[in-house]
Amino acid sequence: MVKQKGALSALLVTGSDKVESGFGNGDCLLLDFSRLIFAVSDGSERYTQASRILLERLAGILSEQDISPDISAFKKSIEAIYGGQKYTHKCTFSCVTFFKNRKEVIASISSGGDSMVIVADSSDGSIIFKTIPDMNFAGRSKNVPGISTLTLKDRKFRVIIATDGFAEVLNKLEKHKQGKLPKWLFNGPACGITGKVFGKLKRTKLDYDDIGMMVIDPFDISREDKSILIGGTSPHNEALFASCCSDWSNRWIKKNRWHDNEEIFDSAGIIIKDEKE
Repeated sequence: MVKQKGALSALLVTGSDKVESGFGNGDCLLLDFSRLIFAVSDGSERYTQASRILLERLAGILSEQDISPDISAFKKSIEAIYGGQKYTHKCTFSCVTFFKNRKEVIASISSGGDSMVIVADSSDGSIIFKTIPDMNFAGRSKNVPGISTLTLKDRKFRVIIATDGFAEVLNKLEKHKQGKLPKWLFNGPACGITGKVFGKLKRTKLDYDDIGMMVIDPFDISREDKSILIGGTSPHNEALFASCCSDWSNRWIKKNRWHDNEEIFDSAGIIIKDEKE
């Protein structure tokens, strides 16, 4: 998990039987705090690293661009990562960029495949916007996903970016009305929500697929000089992490200690980069 106080929490969970079955984790998360760009991707079990390849390419392209609310640069980035993805590296793509402007936040959203972006009202869980699943998988589709732009003016809005594993487990955890999400997803600040999801998973002992998700308060999210990439791991990576990192379960590593724990992050499939402007 990753959290920014008050503003964001992100969660990546490997499917309940994946390690024993010799699979990697096809879900991958990109959190670029320096540009306020956040994305998820879901690769198939056949080649789980496809998602990481896609988001690493996106991170590389973004590092060469200026921060701007102009979506033309964002569109070119998406075209570039889709154009460079091999046919055998099929994966989904869902991404949001935030640009703060006085009392409002401009969110540019793009999604291809069956991962998702949801904008919800935290006061009652009602869904204000949700991307529609399609066949625009990176590596397979000739159609590049389009971009939707929302201007958010109410501080009650929350943004969820997730792979299909999130939707599946949410349906298993609790029945909820169509067009709404469970209210417990919004109880308290965004930085604590994915911890609640993980806690419910463990208590109910459900079987689940890979889950990659993040919950963001677009008004409280703040820039930092870091970008983080998590997931898209091979079977070897998952087995290594399971065998050597059990002592790190349920422990947080603060930002000022990240450099001293690079070996732990590497074994967990986590890459952290400085993005100082």
